[in-house]
Amino acid sequence: MSSDIALLDPGHKAAGLTATNVSCWFGTKKVLEGVNLDMAPGQVTALIGPSGCGKSTFLRTLNRMHELVPSATLAGEILIDGVDIYRGAIPVTDVRRRIGMVFQKPNPFPAMTVAENVVAGLKLSGMKVTRAERDHLIESCLTKAGLWNEVKNRLGDPGRALSGGQQQRLCIARSLAVSPQVLLMDEPCSALDPTSTRRIEQTISEISETVTVVIVTHNMQQAQRVSHRCAFFLAAENEPGRIIEEGATREIFSNPVDPRTNDYVNGRFG
Repeated sequence: MSSDIALLDPGHKAAGLTATNVSCWFGTKKVLEGVNLDMAPGQVTALIGPSGCGKSTFLRTLNRMHELVPSATLAGEILIDGVDIYRGAIPVTDVRRRIGMVFQKPNPFPAMTVAENVVAGLKLSGMKVTRAERDHLIESCLTKAGLWNEVKNRLGDPGRALSGGQQQRLCIARSLAVSPQVLLMDEPCSALDPTSTRRIEQTISEISETVTVVIVTHNMQQAQRVSHRCAFFLAAENEPGRIIEEGATREIFSNPVDPRTNDYVNGRFG
């Protein structure tokens, strides 16, 4: 295990997530039905499927962000290492520290410098560090996000002064700084150029030994490159989304059981 990732939490290890019979609503509209999925510790699980089938909604249930929408409700269980994140004893702030999130659109804090962005979550999480630990953490997290060499002389610049791909990697560094056990990524490369996309994919591979990664992607080549397992979501017209098939990525792409999965991964719809 990397000592850098474990800097603030010596007991840090990737955690497993388990969803059991998860259904979601926005008001009276049911958008997700009966999702069962094991997301193994230290692995990358890709959620694939056409737009509007509930992938991002499901991702947001995994760290209690779904409930931030006023009309949103949920049924079923989400467990982190066997503990229910909704009804267990884990405070919601701890849930969101242990299960970090990187969004589709980079969202560095605009009033903060590059360095301040990296450590922004420490105060919110109640973590206290020395100046030396802070400096080491900034360097180690920016290195893990593939950004250190590009910004090491710009740590005092505003985070928003970076390019789009750099901003997204800054957000990954910020997420890593609080030692998450799981990192959720909602189409993190959709707005990026191929070079930035490759660097983020490399980052995902590098961190997945110590952080469980769950990624929503519409890029089938990306799903094949970065994930160990895939879950294929689909929603029929006027029906909630559900998982059609899940399994090892190589099986989903080379030997899927359901013909709808085969059609989707081979570009015949979606």
